[in-house]
Amino acid sequence: MRTLERILLIIGIVCLGLYGIFTLQTHIHQRRLERALERQLEEGQPKKAPEKAPGESPAPPPAAKRPKLAEGDLVGRLEIPRLNLSVMVMEGIGKKTLMLGAGHIPATSYPGLPGNSGIAAHRDTFFRKIRHIQENDVIRFTSPHGVLTYRVKTTSIVKPTDVHVLNPTPQETMTLVTCYPFFYVGSAPKRFVVQAVREHTVAD
Repeated sequence: MRTLERILLIIGIVCLGLYGIFTLQTHIHQRRLERALERQLEEGQPKKAPEKAPGESPAPPPAAKRPKLAEGDLVGRLEIPRLNLSVMVMEGIGKKTLMLGAGHIPATSYPGLPGNSGIAAHRDTFFRKIRHIQENDVIRFTSPHGVLTYRVKTTSIVKPTDVHVLNPTPQETMTLVTCYPFFYVGSAPKRFVVQAVREHTVAD
């Protein structure tokens, strides 16, 4: 009996150690992405515009383009102030990517571009607080090009096959996706979906 107790104790210690290592790795990677975003924001600060001749119209801003990103590349930072939620978002939804942060769903639009940008994360880590989200909550997204503001319009629970929630939209939409129920043990049978629409503010 004592041998069994010792084995179980050792297993428990190993599990705690592995969890601690995973948590540390995740924190380090999130901080690395934070620093990378800060550098890109600093490098992207607009320079003073040259003096234009009298009567000359200012040049139009360059059109936003879809970025060419590989799995794991930095996309930006997602924040929901009321929930005190902040997570760095990477490109893709591969296993390693979603272990280290939130992931931009390929084939959907990107924040700041027309259409529907999809972002996914695990319900038991980075999107744990999403279960408390409410209509009209503010979502902020910081990309290397600046800060965007979204307002939550709807939440829904759908089947994994209900991919219509990621269909293109006429307005700039952000769709957050995580597994549901939140405390389900094993592979969750449904998906919790949050849809928010961009609000154009002075800061944007």
